[in-house]
Amino acid sequence: MYEIALGLSVLCLLGVGGYYVRSPAFSAFHPMTFYLAFHGFLFVIRPIIARIYDFQIVYNVYMFRPSDSDKLAVILACNFGFLVFSFFCLRVGNMPMRFSADAAIREEHRRLSQLYVWVLAIAGPPAIYSLVKTYSINNSVYEGMILDRATGVVINTTRIGYIADLQLMAVSLCAILMWLSRFRLWSFIPALGFVAMRAGSGGRGPFVVSMVSAGLFYLYEKRKRLPGINVVLGAAAVISLFGIVGDDRGESLRVLMGISEESAFTGDKDGPGRLEGMDFANMEYFEYLVYVIPQRSGTYDYFLDNFQIFTEPVPRILWPGKPVGEPFRRVWLFDYGFPIGMTRSLPGEGWYAMGWMGVLIWCGLWGHLLGVIYRGYVRGPQTTIQTAMYMVFIPTLVVAFRDGSLLTPIRQTGAYFMPIWIWALLAKYAGVPNAKQLRAMLAFNARRALIAGDAPAEMPAEANVRPTAASAKLAALPPAVRRRRAMLGRSGGPAPAE
Repeated sequence: MYEIALGLSVLCLLGVGGYYVRSPAFSAFHPMTFYLAFHGFLFVIRPIIARIYDFQIVYNVYMFRPSDSDKLAVILACNFGFLVFSFFCLRVGNMPMRFSADAAIREEHRRLSQLYVWVLAIAGPPAIYSLVKTYSINNSVYEGMILDRATGVVINTTRIGYIADLQLMAVSLCAILMWLSRFRLWSFIPALGFVAMRAGSGGRGPFVVSMVSAGLFYLYEKRKRLPGINVVLGAAAVISLFGIVGDDRGESLRVLMGISEESAFTGDKDGPGRLEGMDFANMEYFEYLVYVIPQRSGTYDYFLDNFQIFTEPVPRILWPGKPVGEPFRRVWLFDYGFPIGMTRSLPGEGWYAMGWMGVLIWCGLWGHLLGVIYRGYVRGPQTTIQTAMYMVFIPTLVVAFRDGSLLTPIRQTGAYFMPIWIWALLAKYAGVPNAKQLRAMLAFNARRALIAGDAPAEMPAEANVRPTAASAKLAALPPAVRRRRAMLGRSGGPAPAE
């Protein structure tokens, strides 16, 4: 029966994926593209490989064995969540990607590009300090982190979390710099430095987000909906680097750069065995949730874990009694095994909350919300600031899909968006007009030129304003008549009769 369910997963992926690929919405900028890749790899392809090669590492570490019914329920729940997410996301966001590039946006882009050097001056030093600080502490982003065995939550004991997260500003700083410089070779240097240091300290998610974000900026700049062979090769290189860093948490890169001594680590995982580790084990994590909830816990969480978004921002140094992890915990997963390092995934978070109904609610809400965000961006003015925020936000979805909780995107986007918020505040302080204001200025100038007779009968398309019937009639008159009428209008004299 389980093998039949795996086969149905493949058919479901091909069916939904085929419909999406043929739809006008298909592009690298759509949230559905990222969820399709996430679901297809972790819940369709990898479970088949795990079945063939009999993956056991996570079961041994977590000290549990799911029943056949548990494994079947996980496959069905993952596909159910995939169908629900796809339905709501495409129902709201079923429209082609549009690239807005009128004269107002181009002028806004030019003015904001000149201002970006101040963003680098303000946000760059703290980002570099945080990155170097992390690297200098035993070359590991995990130094000083301890595990609370009662809750399974990792606690930062030696550093301030906000300072450690400042390095994430480099993700948007580097990607936007490459975009504004039109991807000249020198603009890749800061991004490559960030990737090397972040990967060398064992952290992978941020540098992947940075590279994917740069790829989206490149496609937007070239007005392409899908990547070409160069972007595909770059993505393959990023995936390879992800695997290298995952094997030894960056030790090989530190040795290569001469920062650490020769590593004693010898990788013994090749081919399919590389997928057996905990980086891609969301299927086993989901099986543990089904194994516990509600069979052994007797209850659900009812989405109470999301209240952590209110307690998380408060530093523990200011709140000694701050709850560890979720403030209202109803299910203690460590009572039934040792689920260290677990990420629940989007459907798994729904199951954690309310079982099948939770999968429906959670995947439906995420699909609808992301569809609304996509539609709002495509139909909106696509200003420089909006484009920067969207291209930085979309790549973070893979991590959000993997973790499943609402806390992950809120925690991430705060650091990723910080340089963009600084950029917007500087533009407001400097009096840089936005695209809407520039468009109104262009329309006003076009009207003046039309009345003065210095413009053709039709106003420029970038003014985005249609001429009225009176102005069109006036434009049809000889230039001498229009100039005389303009002079009489400025002197206050009566206009000549028609």
